[in-house]
Amino acid sequence: MMNAKPGYTKAKSLVTTHQNADFDALAGTVAAHRLYPESRIVFPGAMNRNVRDFVSLHYEDLPVLELRRLDMDSVERLVVVDTDDKERIGELADLCSKKGVEVILFDHHSGDKVEERPGFVNGENWVLSCDGSQATSMLHILLERGMAVSPLEATIFALGIHEDTGSLTYPSTTVRDAEMLAACMRLGASHSLIEKYLHNPLTPQQKELMLRVVDSVRVEDVRGQVVHVAAIETSEYVDGLSIIAHKVMDLLNCEVFVQAVGMESRVFVAARSRTGSVDVAELLEAAGGGGHPEAASAVVRDRSPLETIDHLLEELAGRSQEVLSAASIMSRPVRFIDADTSVSDALSAAQRFGHSGISVASAGFLVGIVARRDLDKAVHHGLGHAPVKGVMSRRIVVASESTPVEELRKSMAETGVGRIPIVRKGVPDGRLEGGGVSVDDVVGMVTRTDVLSPYLERRSPVDRGGEENLGGTQVQALEQVPYFGPIFRAASALSEHFSGAYLVGGFVRDLLLDVPNADIDIAVEGDGMEFAERLGAEFQGRVRPHKKFRTAVVLIPWESLEDKPPWPRIRSDCLRVDVATTRTDYYDYPAALPSVEHASIRQDLFRRDFTINAMAVNLKGENFGEVLDFFGGMVDLNRGGVHILHNLSFIEDPTRIFRAVRYENRYGFRMDAQTLALARACVDMHLVGDLSSARLRDELVALLSERDVDWTLRRLSELGVAQQVHPRLATGEDTTRIIRRLEELSRELDMEDEIEMWRLRLAAITRRMAGHELYLWLERLRLRRSDSDVIRKSVVMGPRLGEQLGSDEGSVSDAYELLSRVVVEVAFFAAATCEEEPAHSRLVEYLAELRHRTLQVTGDDIIALGVEEGPDIGKILEKLRRLRVQGEVKGRTAELEAARRLVEAID
Repeated sequence: MMNAKPGYTKAKSLVTTHQNADFDALAGTVAAHRLYPESRIVFPGAMNRNVRDFVSLHYEDLPVLELRRLDMDSVERLVVVDTDDKERIGELADLCSKKGVEVILFDHHSGDKVEERPGFVNGENWVLSCDGSQATSMLHILLERGMAVSPLEATIFALGIHEDTGSLTYPSTTVRDAEMLAACMRLGASHSLIEKYLHNPLTPQQKELMLRVVDSVRVEDVRGQVVHVAAIETSEYVDGLSIIAHKVMDLLNCEVFVQAVGMESRVFVAARSRTGSVDVAELLEAAGGGGHPEAASAVVRDRSPLETIDHLLEELAGRSQEVLSAASIMSRPVRFIDADTSVSDALSAAQRFGHSGISVASAGFLVGIVARRDLDKAVHHGLGHAPVKGVMSRRIVVASESTPVEELRKSMAETGVGRIPIVRKGVPDGRLEGGGVSVDDVVGMVTRTDVLSPYLERRSPVDRGGEENLGGTQVQALEQVPYFGPIFRAASALSEHFSGAYLVGGFVRDLLLDVPNADIDIAVEGDGMEFAERLGAEFQGRVRPHKKFRTAVVLIPWESLEDKPPWPRIRSDCLRVDVATTRTDYYDYPAALPSVEHASIRQDLFRRDFTINAMAVNLKGENFGEVLDFFGGMVDLNRGGVHILHNLSFIEDPTRIFRAVRYENRYGFRMDAQTLALARACVDMHLVGDLSSARLRDELVALLSERDVDWTLRRLSELGVAQQVHPRLATGEDTTRIIRRLEELSRELDMEDEIEMWRLRLAAITRRMAGHELYLWLERLRLRRSDSDVIRKSVVMGPRLGEQLGSDEGSVSDAYELLSRVVVEVAFFAAATCEEEPAHSRLVEYLAELRHRTLQVTGDDIIALGVEEGPDIGKILEKLRRLRVQGEVKGRTAELEAARRLVEAID
């Protein structure tokens, strides 16, 4: 390499970060230096004042090289941390495109930009994370590699995590952020230094500027989102504008704040978003800046502060979606009880509907709301017989459907009410004493849980292992889905006459997994049966309504659609589409059949078993194809998890344990620790044995109809489910081997389409039961007689067939005579379970060849040869059959010739 220029320092390897470096950027550079110890840290521009003070104090402990002293020609590697925008690293950006310079990038801002790798870095050199702080990601790498971390470094990492996660309060905070902050404490991070630099006091110049900013603040409404903005000019340079923005935001207690300060021919922009309702990093991209969804900055050179603010407001209006309103989160329909209803009955109604409270009406007007906890207390005090009007709250706050969620939250905090009725347009909202609103004008109800849900859902990366909740995903070209596109197009057209129509259930799950599925379920907000009638008419199909459950089955002839799927399981001449009115279930006791009530799509999805089955695809209007994912189903699909929706789910319906095992087996998914624990607890309560026979039958048939059941058998045994279904069920290794042999033999003999494998698998599992015991158990399952006969005869007769064919003395025709009298599946089961020779070979020979050796001549042919009607015809045919089975005659000609000889012998 050439010698360094006079006065310059050579450095083969550099570590850098964005301009106006904060503590997270500093932490990233310190960690990168540990990973590349030969490197030097170079800051491309100014640092935040508190960072600059920290670096000045600890300069000797940090391998920092001033940019002005760097020999740029000596650089062979550039490590960039905490940004993927090369424009933010100033003069060092030229190195990104310089030949011979390797660029390595560590970033955490672009968790949703996996397909947007910067062009200046190779894929293997791009290290991307979804952590709330770059310090978190870097410290995790160091600890994974077993590298020691000094107390000073731990302090820097802790400062970075605190700064970029708002001390773990920002919605982008992950579990790992908290874990790494705890690790910093264990590694000796200094509390006093953290306090000193994290809460840096304002200088006199900063205080003066902050007062000017506060005086200039104005409030803007951007598509329902309240935004506080400020634009000022100052003649002198003032450091720490981000600190000022943070303090102004706290002072005004606003949700979104953007400040633009003009000084030294530039405009310095700082933006903050308290709840992440506005992604300010994305917003400031329009001004050449960046950062985090909750905190970002930019430097603008071609606009005044006021012009900059106006430009950003225009950008925000173009990018923003409508603010989440009451209509988006409210539950419906609203349940009412009469004011004279007893406390006990009111509590029962609240429990049945799963509500934390219930609305009270009198003479057709809303007169109060009673909380479930108050009902509990009243019952505890022996007041179960008293009318509910004696314990209800008459202080009511109502709101309109367009009321923003944040306003609802504030109203609840100020008034102390936990449930806000939502009224239709034109009805005055606000506080009222009971009797001011007709029950017909109440269109929904919002609870504390509802207003918290949007904030909690934003924190789904914390709760679900750092994954992103992908609700709102669009299913592309839903109307073009093979085979079923016409159904979805027709449903979309019909939905205009209903409040909502949604594709739900397992079809949505498999559509997102790109797995074939023909089980189409549609949920309708409105009259599901009417929707079904209209859908059936579109395709000349038949409709079978079930009024009790407000559902209907539409049977659509395949010829009315584009094509029929070539899938083995599609054997019907019609496509079955299940249509249901959106509803919620409640259970009178564990393992009972559910009772149903009308509900919203959100409530309808919440009644389902697992998050991966609790998604919907909108079939209506401009939202056609949008995925509704309230409960993190996409997260679980991506991570391969089976996650229960609520803690009593297995207790209310133990069949869900079977379904969980089925999904584990089919997709290779696994129940998470909580779901697995709840499943085991349900089994420990002996609730599986209380299942109704038909429901148990359906789940067993579904489980045993899967392509592979090895995992299923092990899991059922491990959970103790098999023992509760019947103590003599066999699910161990011996059973697994038998089932594998059944599957192998079906392929060897090409009988996969000829047998019902689930029946033989169930026979393998029940083979240890005594005959009478098996008969009674199969009767309890209410299996079809044909299914029950195959299973029972396979278990009882299978071993006997092996014994009877075990003698060396038996002929081929004897084996044929014996086996032709049993159902082919019974013989097949005997072949798979019999290992003794020659019995096994004779069973296989029968299945592969002998059973197919049928006569082509008939009794009429024998009569034509001159034999009179009578027993001789039967005797001749029997002898011919033996000859055919033994292979001595083949084909009609040979059979006729043999028949002539037999006739001549009679004569």
